[in-house]
Amino acid sequence: MSASLRILALIGLAAPNVAWPQDPVPRIHVKHREVIGQRFLGNESHVEHFKLLERVSTSILIGARNAIYNISLHDLTEIIDQRFQWSSSYAHKELCNLKGRSDDECQNYLRVFGRQSPNKVLVCGTNAYKPLCRQFTIKDGTYTLNSEMEALGLCPHDPRHNSTAVFVEGQLYAATVADFTGGAPLILRDKIRTERSDLNQLNGPNFVSSFAYEDYVFFFYRETAVEYMNCGKAVYSRVGRVCQHDKGGPHAFSDRWTSFLKARLNCSVPGEYPFYFNEIQSTSEVTEGLYAGNRTRLVYGVFTTPVNSIGGSAICAFSMSSVLEVFQGPFKEQETINSNWLRVPTERVPKPRPGTCVNDSRTLKDTIVNFVKAHPLMDEAVQSYFALPVITKVSFNYRFTKVAVDSQVKALDGKAYDILYVGTDDGRVLKALNTRSPDSVTDVNQVIVSDVQVLKYGQAVKDLLVVHLAGEASKLVVFADSEIRAVPLHHCDSPLAASCAACVALQDPHCAWDATTNLCVAVPTKLHDSDADKTLFQDILMGKHKGCGYEQEMAKPMQPAVPPEIGRGEQPDERDNEIVIELDRENQYGRTQPRANEPQGVIVTPVVYSAQTLTGALIGTCLFSLVAGFASGFWFSQRLRGTPYPEPSEQRQQLNRLTESSESPGFNNKSINLVLNVPPKNPNGKNANSSAENKPVQKVKKTYI
Repeated sequence: MSASLRILALIGLAAPNVAWPQDPVPRIHVKHREVIGQRFLGNESHVEHFKLLERVSTSILIGARNAIYNISLHDLTEIIDQRFQWSSSYAHKELCNLKGRSDDECQNYLRVFGRQSPNKVLVCGTNAYKPLCRQFTIKDGTYTLNSEMEALGLCPHDPRHNSTAVFVEGQLYAATVADFTGGAPLILRDKIRTERSDLNQLNGPNFVSSFAYEDYVFFFYRETAVEYMNCGKAVYSRVGRVCQHDKGGPHAFSDRWTSFLKARLNCSVPGEYPFYFNEIQSTSEVTEGLYAGNRTRLVYGVFTTPVNSIGGSAICAFSMSSVLEVFQGPFKEQETINSNWLRVPTERVPKPRPGTCVNDSRTLKDTIVNFVKAHPLMDEAVQSYFALPVITKVSFNYRFTKVAVDSQVKALDGKAYDILYVGTDDGRVLKALNTRSPDSVTDVNQVIVSDVQVLKYGQAVKDLLVVHLAGEASKLVVFADSEIRAVPLHHCDSPLAASCAACVALQDPHCAWDATTNLCVAVPTKLHDSDADKTLFQDILMGKHKGCGYEQEMAKPMQPAVPPEIGRGEQPDERDNEIVIELDRENQYGRTQPRANEPQGVIVTPVVYSAQTLTGALIGTCLFSLVAGFASGFWFSQRLRGTPYPEPSEQRQQLNRLTESSESPGFNNKSINLVLNVPPKNPNGKNANSSAENKPVQKVKKTYI
């Protein structure tokens, strides 16, 4: 039984008709020393805290310590003449040290980069715990300073703090903290922000991502659930949104959002008692694809259990249409401090509907702005697009941290699959997919193709980027705090895929078995529907192809073990329980050389016993031994019954004392109650052995019965 199933049995999560998803087993394992690919380290003398700021056609901009690196995606080498450097001043470093921070913390870690126009950029850094932004003009790769401004609310103080920022139409939307201690969270654009110290809007959030979609800017984060406070403390995952053209409210609300709303994200294993993955860690970009015949835009999110709980991680998908629909649903409120959180009746919602985008929010009525301020939480949660999480993993060794999507990869059967690359907090990258996504939105079959230890053990994966370059093999760029690696998107040439059955069993749309060369090869994206497909074998749904003769191939030891998916129509093969024993009745000790007169090519036919046969034989042997032992013991006891046992002399003397009468010489005629061990009484009511008689205490022999 897998770890996830054991945990399920302990906590009783699933309803009778809903089972915990089978914990997927990776088909391929790649150790760290076997990883091949480019590498960028930056300045190795300190921790850089790399952060992906922007991607252009063939390069990426990486925020680091006192610098922005321009890295080529061809080979991960730095374009030296386009490096941007910005260090904190001596005064700011001294002030940072006075605040109790170390020299490594009192540096300028560049966290925000955005283009306000084709040749103007805004760069923000931690600046020794005094965030600062600068505007530059870029010409021929050279940065010219235009202006400087404080970055409170735009950039975090600490490079390790969970913050996010996105540029939309030249404006910066940031979600971070506005004070040194990290206790004043806010969502800010220009001078418009969320309410100060309002737990209904933000309650200790950890922001993970943000992006623009249609007329809105969405923020994904986790926070302490205010609606759960009457029952204890819990962390929920949220999606919040604001209108791009929100200009603030009228009068006293001129610097407040009039469109900020938030809803819960539900990533859970369904059942009578659902099991929730409550803490969101990251999201992918919005990807568009065809799922069960429906064209939908999805965003994938990484969710985990709390750190002091069962070590579980999951990937859930959410459709953007469902997100938008929830924000059009009912609101949630708590009338008094001791009341439950309930749905707001429709007749109490003012019109026009609070939170919708309008041409000029400054013209809204005070009642509408007050309603949004007091009711930012939606009553319904955003449900995951599929019935189950796309991937679930129960592990006490690692948790998921990041996800990147190679969207709609076409297989040889013409169906398209989203390939997920999942980073972990111990340096792994898992390649996974849902093989039922082209056919069903109510069922999931999760497959983990490979498990690659890209980084040294203990280094967390901080970001992932799928890169497709013309004329080059596609790659996955993996970001850590002090290292950037580029690895292949597939491992079709792995020794574990050296046979036809093993290659097809990968269930990887990137790989297929070439019958002409007898090799597991990468499938070119433009190869489909051509004559060459007839020589390539691939099966994404089942992992078996009739062209491989998989019945014989699967018995070979090279094929990695793939556990059957119990509970979804497949049963374990009875042949898996057979034990093969080769018997040589003429030589019970075995032999390795043929006998002198034995003809060559003799085939020793193995004797095959099933597990049921061996179990029956074992039970029969135990019963026979029990009966034989009982009979032998009974016979032996009857033989010895007539022989008297000699009594030791001392034991006979003690027995004689107990049986002597009161007339026997030397016998103390004072009766003693052997049961209660109470001495007799004198006529005056005192104990016979009482010290009141001024007699020396006599030694008493006690007899225990």
